[in-house]
Order: sequence, then C-alpha cells, then structure tokens
Amino acid sequence: MNRAARRALERAAQSVIPAFEQAGPFPGQEVTPPLLVDALRQCLEICQQADTAEAALPVEELNELGTQALECLSDLGFWAFQLQLDEARACIEDLALDMAHWIIMRGGRIAVVEPLVNALARQANASREPAVLSKLAERALAVIGNAAPVLADDPAQREPWRTLHVNCAIVATRAGDPERMAAALDLLEEHLPADCEAFYREGLRETARDGYSDAVRELMRSRFAKWTDRR
Repeated sequence: MNRAARRALERAAQSVIPAFEQAGPFPGQEVTPPLLVDALRQCLEICQQADTAEAALPVEELNELGTQALECLSDLGFWAFQLQLDEARACIEDLALDMAHWIIMRGGRIAVVEPLVNALARQANASREPAVLSKLAERALAVIGNAAPVLADDPAQREPWRTLHVNCAIVATRAGDPERMAAALDLLEEHLPADCEAFYREGLRETARDGYSDAVRELMRSRFAKWTDRR
C-alpha cells in the first residue's frame, strides 16, 4: 500500500474522529473510530513493510492482516455513515477496494466484501466511460473469484455477496464489454442460479435501449433463452 492509501486514511480520520467526539459519548462502545484508525495505521505500516521485504508474507499472516484491515474499514465506514459523513465514507470504502486489490495481488483471500460492494457501486454510478466501467468490472470479477471459496456458502454474507454478483454483471454490461460480461454472467449462474431468469429479463429491457451494441444485446438474449428454456 502506498502513501496515497495513508493520506486517504488520514483524510477520513480528520472528519470521522472529531465528529465522533462531538456526537458522543457512546458508553460501552468498544469499537470506536480512534481505535479503528490506530489499528488501520498499523495495518498499513505492515503492508508497506511487506511491499519492501524480500520475502512474501506467509499466506496465513496475509489473510489475517487483510481480514483485520477490511473489518476495520467496514466498521469505520459504518461510523461515517452514522455520523452522516458521506465524503469520508466514500474515502474509506475506496481504500477498502484498494486493500482488496493488494490482498488479491499477493495471493491472499478476501473474507469481507460489504465495503467493496459499496465502493464498486458508487464508482460505477459516477461514470459512463466504457474504459472505467470495464476496469471496475475487472476488479469485481477478481473479488468474486478470490472470495468465492470463503463466502459462497456463508449465510451472514448472503446479501452483499448477491449484490456484488448483480452489480458486477450490470457494470460489465454497461461497459459494453462482451468478454467481461460473459465472465460476470457465468459467475452469476454458478453462484446465484435462482436470480438468473429475473436478471436476464430485466437485462433484456435495459439493453433494448440506445447505447448498447448488437453483441451485448445478443449475449443477453442468448442467456435469457438459456434460462427460460429450462422450465
């Protein structure tokens, strides 16, 4: 993780911690923004050390570090939400997405996806550029592929896991990228088959609008036919 990640954390901390202190006290609350920020500073320090070390972190340590960082970012993002600090929350969630990328690139496993779902959705909603959307779809595909062994059968993660798949497919479709679109739809069919027919039905209506290529429309039609023919 680079200096930009540290600066992002400090920007968020400068908003969340004063707002928390002004809004409090919160008796009995153990997971507070100051403690979360301190823990995240330590995580980012370890990440930086790992980036400069000759030997890679053992997988168990990498997974533990990644899970701790993402859990802290998720909790800090929730504090920002409660304190109505939208800009800080966005900064925290974007940092979580960068952390997830760091974990994936080093061979670790992601066990927390909710802040990643929020970051991907917000960034996608803010852009109409195909290249940007395609890159976001690529990131979402990487998260799904990485987290599937951990989260696919976890009831506690069911809703963010479902939202991640659906958003990934939508973003890939909006990007007009048939290759990534097909990959996202394959994962949707593999992990969430009960959602496929409804998704494809809505996808047909969406891709009938202007702005979608014939290749994207045909891919959506063929997937819809595949799932309706199963009845």
